[in-house]
Amino acid sequence: FNQWIIYSKCSFYYLYFHKHKQTSGNNKQPRPIPIYNNMSSPPPQPIICSLDVDSITTSFLDDESKLPLIISPCLDDSLEFLCHWLVSNRSWVEKQILNYGAVLIRGFQLHDAPEFERAIKSLQPNLSDSYRGTSPRSVFPGTQFCFSAADAPVNYPIAQHCEMSFLRSPPKQLYFGCLQESKSGGGETALCDFRAVAQQLDGSQRNKFATKKLQYQRRHYNEGEKWTTDVGSMLSWRQMFGTSDKSKVEELCREEGAPQPQWIGQNNDAFYQEWKDEPFVRHPVTKETVWFNHLQVFHWSSFPCELWYAFYRLHDIRFLLRSIFFWIFAIIKYVLLGHRMALDMRFADGTDISLAEANQVRSVIHKNMVFSTWQSGDIMCIDNFSISHGRQPTYDLGRKILVAWSEPLDKTSLQLESIEEDISVIKQPGMVFDDKLVPAALAVTPDSSPETTLTSAEAEDLRDSFALNMALQNMVRKDSFSVSSDSGVTVGSHKRSKSCPVHVDEIFA
Repeated sequence: FNQWIIYSKCSFYYLYFHKHKQTSGNNKQPRPIPIYNNMSSPPPQPIICSLDVDSITTSFLDDESKLPLIISPCLDDSLEFLCHWLVSNRSWVEKQILNYGAVLIRGFQLHDAPEFERAIKSLQPNLSDSYRGTSPRSVFPGTQFCFSAADAPVNYPIAQHCEMSFLRSPPKQLYFGCLQESKSGGGETALCDFRAVAQQLDGSQRNKFATKKLQYQRRHYNEGEKWTTDVGSMLSWRQMFGTSDKSKVEELCREEGAPQPQWIGQNNDAFYQEWKDEPFVRHPVTKETVWFNHLQVFHWSSFPCELWYAFYRLHDIRFLLRSIFFWIFAIIKYVLLGHRMALDMRFADGTDISLAEANQVRSVIHKNMVFSTWQSGDIMCIDNFSISHGRQPTYDLGRKILVAWSEPLDKTSLQLESIEEDISVIKQPGMVFDDKLVPAALAVTPDSSPETTLTSAEAEDLRDSFALNMALQNMVRKDSFSVSSDSGVTVGSHKRSKSCPVHVDEIFA
């Protein structure tokens, strides 16, 4: 019924536009054929669809997973409509990214990197082109903020991670775009809820990480390595900082609050940093506990383990054979010969993180991963402080994915005081409730009511749940989305009411 209403509106606008065009031109001279000077194509056609949120449809990948929320067009799938719609509904989309962790924009006509950048900047005007990560990347021609997702062979797996989580100020959000999808098996940019990972880790292991903390040791050389399974070693320090001047590198590190580098090696031309970090952070808005580090990427066993997992999923014998080969290679290089990864991770006291401990973390991550096959024109918007991403290997050399990221956020204010207290607070990641749904809940004792069928224990759980809901809502009110949207509609009274799977007004009152 809603789609019928939308179709009727758009039909009316279309007919009115053409009728007005015909009547207004009766008393005018014939319009000359336009000449588009200095333009490769005619100006964009006028947008006839409404720009409210009912002009799109929402869905999920399946009935079980609510990650990501998918936004698709109702009628108009043009780039012009998408850009105008994102500007008008920026606050609404931001809320969905916060609530679900990721939003997949699918079904619009985007064909090249400049078009992706235009669409992404319509949603997030404040993009950053500063990159201090570990994967080699290159900017796409005609853009300033769109980079290749990783200049590493497509058959290399990249384990799940929150982008640049080891830095003091990682980006708040990521935006992936699909220029060309993989035609064969694999190649997905899988997602994982790292709030769920923090909750589902074994309690003793979680306490061990929180107590001992982590130590990073980072090395980059003049030239990146070409034949290696360590993606971080493919990036040279000259590429990372965009200069070959050591003093300029040191100045950039000071400006960014990064540890001061040391210059090591025979010619003092190898970049080295060392620092300690927390394995968990609080989400900046919801205050949920998040597993926020790169252990699963930069443990020496990661590459063969991720290849094995790809074989387990896809049953491609090539991944199995490569996994066996690289297991042997990794044991010789890292265990017997004592080599270290480009971004080496240990416990902060200097002791190694064992293979068993890395496997426990990896198994929890694999259990929570979500896979979405890319389609050309897709844009994946990710909350980098709750949802991780990673690349599944493929043998399709045509796969082409770009990435952009928002301005950074200083994570030093998001550190935890007590891991057990924080883990016990959030029981269902990503869900925020309105206290209007549970009025005077704390004063109610349903186990003492004659109509109740609850036991005392069940009633206690219910009261705890009510208290949690109210606390979550108060945090959201305090920390986020108190301003009006760009379209002039306040967050609490947005027109969206039916076509969104979760009612906005019930989430952010």
